[in-house]
Amino acid sequence: MTTSPADENQLQRREKQASAPVPPKVLTGLTLAASGSSWDDAAAAVGLKAATLRRWHRNDPRCHDFIETVVRENISTANNVLSNALPRLADELVTMALDKTVKPYSRIAAISEAFKIVNTNVLEAEQRRQLQAIRAHLNSLEDGGAQVIDV
Repeated sequence: MTTSPADENQLQRREKQASAPVPPKVLTGLTLAASGSSWDDAAAAVGLKAATLRRWHRNDPRCHDFIETVVRENISTANNVLSNALPRLADELVTMALDKTVKPYSRIAAISEAFKIVNTNVLEAEQRRQLQAIRAHLNSLEDGGAQVIDV
């Protein structure tokens, strides 16, 4: 099989691109896109065309990995904000559920949500306990501490 000079040039360009760092403008645009901006808005904010930004994302695995990292960081940040607000939200939920001046349908929803939250927390705690027991058993098996009979 022979390769044409155009194929060789394209290969050389891709190798050169893979060794070169991703331009900061592209990383900033990808961050904006991963944080909720449209491709058009993200590209315009950094002075690129949307097609160029999408091409970087599609063709360079580093860009795809970068977006995945940004999304994970955004989710982690959102979870931290919610976790920090949970005690205040729980107080508000209980206050609303117990307040006789609040409309009955709102109180019922608040009470129902409070029970769902408690139920979910109890189930998750039990699952964590079971996972810890499984991990301990697996570690014991790996260390040769327990005898396993294969039937």
